[in-house]
Amino acid sequence: MSIIRLLAPNVANQIAAGEVVERPAAVVKELLENSLDAGATRVVIDFSRGGKAFIIIEDDGKGMIPEDALLSLERHATSKINAAADLDRISTFGFRGEALPSIASVARFTLQTRVKEAANGTEISVNGGKIIHQRDHGMAVGTRIEVANLFHPVPARLKFLKSDETEAAHIIRLVRLYAVSHPTVGFLLREDGREIFRSPGNVPVLERVRAIWGRQVADEVSLMPVFERSGMRLSGLLGKPGVSRGTRQDLVTVVNGRPVDSRTLAFALTESYHTLIPKGRYPLAFAFLEIDPAWVDVNVHPAKREVRFRDEARVRGFIIESVLSVLRSNVGDGLPTQTVPSLVPSISVAMPAVAPISNPGVPSQSIPTPPVPVSAATSPSSPTSVRLGWRLLARVREERAVFETPTGLAILDIGAAHQRILYESILKQFSDGAPVSQPLLLPLSLELEPLPAAVLKERMALLVAAGFSFEEYGRNFWRIEALPAWLNPAEALSFLRDVLAEMARREGDFGRPALAYDSLAQLAIQKARRKGDAFSDAELMELLQALFKTSQPSSDPRGRRTYIEWTDADLGRRFG
Repeated sequence: MSIIRLLAPNVANQIAAGEVVERPAAVVKELLENSLDAGATRVVIDFSRGGKAFIIIEDDGKGMIPEDALLSLERHATSKINAAADLDRISTFGFRGEALPSIASVARFTLQTRVKEAANGTEISVNGGKIIHQRDHGMAVGTRIEVANLFHPVPARLKFLKSDETEAAHIIRLVRLYAVSHPTVGFLLREDGREIFRSPGNVPVLERVRAIWGRQVADEVSLMPVFERSGMRLSGLLGKPGVSRGTRQDLVTVVNGRPVDSRTLAFALTESYHTLIPKGRYPLAFAFLEIDPAWVDVNVHPAKREVRFRDEARVRGFIIESVLSVLRSNVGDGLPTQTVPSLVPSISVAMPAVAPISNPGVPSQSIPTPPVPVSAATSPSSPTSVRLGWRLLARVREERAVFETPTGLAILDIGAAHQRILYESILKQFSDGAPVSQPLLLPLSLELEPLPAAVLKERMALLVAAGFSFEEYGRNFWRIEALPAWLNPAEALSFLRDVLAEMARREGDFGRPALAYDSLAQLAIQKARRKGDAFSDAELMELLQALFKTSQPSSDPRGRRTYIEWTDADLGRRFG
């Protein structure tokens, strides 16, 4: 008896939905792309409960006749391509013919559509992949699709979705990306009937970014001229030199109107800024690349978010050359033309401890622990004792110091030692459950993108336990009223944005307090590496004493050596 059989159509569609429909935002993406392919000039998106309750997308595109509307619910039915050769130059968003049947198989699905030539439209209702009815429907020209009770036929999938706020944030970010990528199309996005943003068509790109991304981002970018060469055209907005982000969240790359994730484009943009922003950070940019469809492959993944170029080096070179020409012309504003050591002030914390707040109304003061006399007796094997007998001989290139020890010589990496001390000081506050907090005389205002805002709401208790104090006073707006004592107020906004981006990327780790606190401490010290010339000789000796009070004085939090030591025997063998 044969054990191989054909899957039922609804089962095959639900399997396909696992690739195409990962979360509610993926539904919005597929339907939104269909609206754009249909030539819509206006698109309205409504959703509720992060898209789990319902998603409605209505457009004024060309619509479909009843026969095509019914056929669109069949797998691999598409109007975008006819032959395999068409895959070599795809100019539409959709082409696989999988989205509508996949979505209809995991939700209550209602399609209403009408073409200009017809007196009436048609309505098709589907529940869990089974057609309930098809009938005439009065409506304007265009298409309206409602997706309700997403994943109700496959309830196990619901367990993998995040909170309503997080899922809503993904939808909002996705619609923003498409809205900024299509300046001739008007977009209206609403959640539970409340308008999130509205972007009219045919407005300058800078004003569009201001309406969609907010005033703060718009003030940090400037319009770049249009560059054209060898079938490629680049336009958009570039972040001003010195403006950076901890993640690629605001590094928006668009190819032929399609928001994409492209290592080639991201690398080219980041490389262009490498002398103007700190290492490890990313520029702010809205880069729109138009290229011959035959030169780009969008058929890499079912979600079509990733693309590959036929000639990666050619595209990368064009982007770098174009962006560098803009950045060089802006250097006349007094910005450096060579490497910028750091555009962000380092965190300065007295070592190794900070005194607790005695008066909540007065900002705390950092009080250094009294230095331990260098001549006191000690046991080098004890991590809590102070290793003594080290005598400073010289500084080496500002970063290191050479010491004579009772048994030989040692070279200390001053910045690494400082990071080890600060790292353990922060962790100790967390483990004691009493982080030292400093109230701010002038609260800081924090405006966030939807996804970081959702993360902040979910992880608020963790950040409060770390010493932060927030007050929400608008959608995606907060007032910061207190900070951990180890955080420089000038660094607070940048630090929080980086932390929230890291929380979104590593949400599993931040769900466990021990790992979360370690990650917070790791992020806190990334900008805290103080150079050797920042310490006087006396402070350097205090630093050394504090280092040998830590649990792991021989390495910094990332595992790099804080000092290297040679005994007299080692030196004797080398001179042997």
